[in-house]
Amino acid sequence: MRKHKFLSICASVLLSLSVLTTGVLADTAESTASENSTASDTSTSETDTTTNTVVAKSSEMGFPCDKLTDPNSASIYMVSLDTDTVVYTYNPDERRPMASMTKIMTYIVTAETVSDLQNTRTTVPESVAEELEGTGSSLAEIQTGESFTIYELLNLMMVPSGNDAALTLAKYVDSLHITADDPQYDEDGDGKMSCVELMNKKAAELGCTNTHFVNPHGLYDENHYTTAREMATITEYALTMPYFTDVTSQTYYTQPPTNMTSEERTVTTTNRMLLSYDDEYYTYATGVKTGSLNESGYCISATATYDGYSYLVVCMGSPYIDSEGNHIDYHGEMYDAATLFRWAFLNIENKTLVTDGELLGEVNLKYAWGKDRLQVLAQGNLTATLPSSLESGAITTKLDLPESVKAPIKKGDYVGTATFYYNGAELSTVALVAAESVERSEIVQVLQQGQEVLTSTWFIVTATILLVLAAAYAILAILMNRKNKKVRRVKKYRDL
Repeated sequence: MRKHKFLSICASVLLSLSVLTTGVLADTAESTASENSTASDTSTSETDTTTNTVVAKSSEMGFPCDKLTDPNSASIYMVSLDTDTVVYTYNPDERRPMASMTKIMTYIVTAETVSDLQNTRTTVPESVAEELEGTGSSLAEIQTGESFTIYELLNLMMVPSGNDAALTLAKYVDSLHITADDPQYDEDGDGKMSCVELMNKKAAELGCTNTHFVNPHGLYDENHYTTAREMATITEYALTMPYFTDVTSQTYYTQPPTNMTSEERTVTTTNRMLLSYDDEYYTYATGVKTGSLNESGYCISATATYDGYSYLVVCMGSPYIDSEGNHIDYHGEMYDAATLFRWAFLNIENKTLVTDGELLGEVNLKYAWGKDRLQVLAQGNLTATLPSSLESGAITTKLDLPESVKAPIKKGDYVGTATFYYNGAELSTVALVAAESVERSEIVQVLQQGQEVLTSTWFIVTATILLVLAAAYAILAILMNRKNKKVRRVKKYRDL
């Protein structure tokens, strides 16, 4: 009876093993189909981007510049306008007063609020002269009661840095009584958005968490500040505004006669980098805006273009007065900007890290006849703004691939990713796709799945248990056989 019970147990284990093996084979087949379906779906979504160029980002701190080892400015931020790559920084996140660079945001708010800049007109209110009296402001010399288009005032604000023009624009925006749709920016709680409140709201929308405005012109206030990095963000956005680059690249602006003047009047830019007769002149400079106060020092948000490359530099806090309170005429901020432009144009370039279809590696391939490796290609181009001269090993690549892929697979199916690094800092990632289509071999699949089952941990454990049971059964059978023989001998002896 015991013998039969033991045999029943062994049979049950063998039957379970058979069922499990069949299930594993079926699950593996389903898994293969599912994986291939996922890969195919991914490939479909990626196909349209195979010829796209991805621009890699550098570190937020930029690259070392051996040409500017002792900056005049207290804070600097430089970025490529082509790739949005940070090129150089020096205390870029330090809060500082920005003086008349404020007017860049005043321009943004005005341009986004007034739909027709060329034909919308406003009159200079008496309150402008009253508010600016005794402040020592830079002025465009506009008069109370004088009528201008908004476009004319933008020129008078940006070129000669007229605080009177900035305040007139702000008062016009105030007069529109724009409803406050977000109470957190309605600082006076009147339910309407003033120009300054719109400026703060726009700064927040641009992600500027270390920027706050209290006026539209930049006169000093302890609660009026930004950082070099965030002023660059604001300037980059302003470059997309109507007429902005035309206005801020001018060396002169000629104002037509108004209702109170009979002749044209010409004003000159405060940006000496644009004036060929000034010592600060830089040939490739294209804008944008200066600022200067005792508290802020000299500041500039400057752009330059050369040989297909464009950069933006924000320099803040170059000395404006000396230790004895005397005015300094040396524009260190402009010399810093020009030095960085020269260095970048000669030493920074856009490098191609990988091109679309470039072979980057291989991955194990299953269920294919006569083939056990699959090549993977980069999907799309990848470029990065980097120093022209790179040390060996400065650029490294890390492949993220599965242990294996299973046929069938189509050319272009997503397989994994390749991530590129510059001196350990991540630049960007591109997708890796199958270099060719591979059909599944049913024979190879069955053999490899069988091998997978036979070499799997659960199978080995089960087989080991069966072997132990079989050994125990053999030993038990031997012992029982001996016992039976002994019983028969005793019985035979008794019968005698």
